[in-house]
This record gives sequence, structure tokens and C-alpha cells, in this order.
Amino acid sequence: MAAPVRWIVRLGGVSGDKQAGIKELQLTAARGHYLAPFANILLAIAYVREHDKKHARELLASLRDQFPANPLFAQEIARLDSGH
Repeated sequence: MAAPVRWIVRLGGVSGDKQAGIKELQLTAARGHYLAPFANILLAIAYVREHDKKHARELLASLRDQFPANPLFAQEIARLDSGH
């Protein structure tokens, strides 16, 4: 992010610590009820960005099993498997 954007975001009380954010998402995914699936989606995105496709695939497979009517999770797993 550009410096002015970071400054404004910090004024809003948001820290820029990636590891702290991932830990909060993991906590929400593990203990949350309503927001757990959303936290898992965000964690999968974070894992893909960190080139940790194994963990991203595990989360997406769990979401696919939890929400079988949603075809997007299976599509994203296929994308990970194909290397795109």
C-alpha cells in the first residue's frame, strides 16, 4: 500500500501485521460459528499468496465438503491442482 493509505488505515486502528492477522483468522476459523467459513476462505487466499498450496487445498476441500452445492470451491481446487 502507498504510504498515505497506510497512514489513514492506521488512524482507523488497523495494524499492518500480516502474521497477527493470520493468527486472528485462524482463531476465528477454529472457534467462530458464523464467520468460520469466511475466515477459512480468507486463510486459503493468504496461503495461496504465500505459496502454501497444500494448506490452501486442505481448507478449500473442507469448504467444498461443508458446502457441496457451491461449485466455486471445487473450481478453485482444480485451479490449484493445475498450477494456475
